[in-house]
Amino acid sequence: MRNWFRSPTLLKLFVGQHIVNGLSVAISVIAVALAAAVMFGFSVGQVATLGAISASISDFPAAWRVKARILIVGFCFALLATTVMQLAGGWTLAAVVAIGLIAFAAGMVTGYGRWALSLSAQFLVPMVLVLGVPRSNLAGALHVEAIFALGGFAYIALALAATQLTGAGDRRLMASECFRELATYLRAIARFTDPEIDVNEVYGAAVRQQAALSEQLQAARGILLDHPRRTAERVRLAATIGLLLDVFDALIAAQCDLLQLRDIPAAKTLLSRVGVAVRASALDLQHLSLELLRTSRPGLPLGHVLATDAMRREAARVVAVGEATGAEAAAIEATTVRLLYAREQIRRLESALCDDRAAQEAIGGIDLSAFEPRRSYNPRLLAAHLTMNSPVFRFAVRLSAAMMAGAVVAVSLGWVAHGNWVLLTTAVIMRASYGWTRKRRDDRIVGTLIGCVIASVAVPNLPIGGLVFLLGFALALTHGFVRSNYRVASVGASVMALVSLYLSNPAESAPMVTRLADTLIGAAIAHLFSHVLPLWESTEAPRLVAGLLSQIRGFAEVALRRDARDQNYRLARRGLNEAIAALSDSAARMGGEPRATRRGLDEMAAMLIAAHVVATHISALRLDLRVSEGDAVKAGQAQVEADAARRWLVKTLADFDANDPPVLAGDVRPPPALLKATLALLAAARAYRRVCERA
Repeated sequence: MRNWFRSPTLLKLFVGQHIVNGLSVAISVIAVALAAAVMFGFSVGQVATLGAISASISDFPAAWRVKARILIVGFCFALLATTVMQLAGGWTLAAVVAIGLIAFAAGMVTGYGRWALSLSAQFLVPMVLVLGVPRSNLAGALHVEAIFALGGFAYIALALAATQLTGAGDRRLMASECFRELATYLRAIARFTDPEIDVNEVYGAAVRQQAALSEQLQAARGILLDHPRRTAERVRLAATIGLLLDVFDALIAAQCDLLQLRDIPAAKTLLSRVGVAVRASALDLQHLSLELLRTSRPGLPLGHVLATDAMRREAARVVAVGEATGAEAAAIEATTVRLLYAREQIRRLESALCDDRAAQEAIGGIDLSAFEPRRSYNPRLLAAHLTMNSPVFRFAVRLSAAMMAGAVVAVSLGWVAHGNWVLLTTAVIMRASYGWTRKRRDDRIVGTLIGCVIASVAVPNLPIGGLVFLLGFALALTHGFVRSNYRVASVGASVMALVSLYLSNPAESAPMVTRLADTLIGAAIAHLFSHVLPLWESTEAPRLVAGLLSQIRGFAEVALRRDARDQNYRLARRGLNEAIAALSDSAARMGGEPRATRRGLDEMAAMLIAAHVVATHISALRLDLRVSEGDAVKAGQAQVEADAARRWLVKTLADFDANDPPVLAGDVRPPPALLKATLALLAAARAYRRVCERA
């Protein structure tokens, strides 16, 4: 593979599960479209194509049984929404009310969690697409709905068959993406070694990348931990989840003393060596990720230890000649040991990918099913959100009002010519958070402008067959980038919608300029109604603070026990990662809110950094417990420090509102650096909560 294609940015953009998924969706939809055109004629067959497009909305990488469930449930929601619209379409008032009820249901479905956003879309998007189908009597409407359902279920059958056929490749591709995401995290850590870069900027980048890695691992668990012991290859890939966490944990621990190296004059060369070694490890992980796409048993490149050996030699030299003494020498030795441990975990990762026995040993007695994501469709989970205090209920009301307003505006402009596009724009832009709504609004407008230009050239000039294949390409683009780059996805979505609406009803096709105007109207409606019953990020401060401190407390309780099971530790680590990721997401959303409502953003950033620093100290103490097991003296000292830190941390974080840290019997105190970091975290958390509660 050429060097230019090894660029991390290009690899993330063009190599991954999202591209394969987008192509799979496009091929399946085109297959349904061609088969339906042959069976029913092109005009009627286009309705089946709309059914296939509607069924594809929830088609994202997942294990076969998980995908089957979400595709079927999601398409049943689509059938319910389109049937209601078919029955109410002849009466304007009934149609407006139906749109409001369907939108409310779509908003409430998001109460299941982030994974259910596609289910919400399957209420809204199919409903809007059906508005473009020529109206008929009741019998004709039911016939249209039957063809629509046939196309959707045909797509589901093809999608599930494709998932079965490509399952092995999907698992390798998902593992490959995890390696690359961890490599990106390593590059973020390497910036600590550049004294010219501001420390807070480096911490911010590290926390954001940690959140991205956590999200990637969450997606990977859903695929790699599905029947993980069924075949030898599945065992090897499942083992990578735990080993990646071990690498990550060692890197977290290494940050504990890494910053001190910046202030040690004798460590200037060593700091440079550390940066080279960390970046070299990132390249090694990227090499493993690419090799895994080529072979099921990849290996590290030749000379992969050279940079690490250079770092080790320089650290030994600085300590041996006495250039650094006392605390400085201890910081150098501790950082070197932790980075070497991380390097060893990367080597174990390679071993697990190549050796079945090594993979089995890496998994050990861990119950992998405990890490598999759980999805529940129980309606009782949504019933708990039927209160004005619930963000989900507020979003459902907001979305319903916006969609009904869009319908009224569309009726006043001419229902057939404008209704579907105004409503589609409002539906895809509106999100529970004002910040995300604002971002999607801007991306949607730019993407629609580009999409309208493309479609305005293609629709009058391409033959029907060319338009069908353009539809497939646009669908692949939409599915491929909807989660990673919504602006690119909006280009595909606009082309897909314009072409499909034209093919469904050429006689009612609106000019592209009109579509752009409708987009601006829909975006304005979404923006206006995002101020209805808002729940600003600052109102979530007490819950976020309590959740973060609770996860740190639980992490310390498990991590600082030598006899803690690996499974319990990894579950605690996952919980802490997800809590930090949730806070990072909240900060990103708050950044898009109106300035007048943006409270505590700086304080939240300080709290995030402080939480990250505390986590580095806890991980460092745990790593000291593990690497000292062969030395009785060091092991005893490490155990005493870990026990003292655990007891003090659990008590301190439990008494968050206390003004003074607790004093435990026997003068139990954690290491000074951890004590200082914890007190800084508590101060930052109190400051954040205090600023947010001023409203």
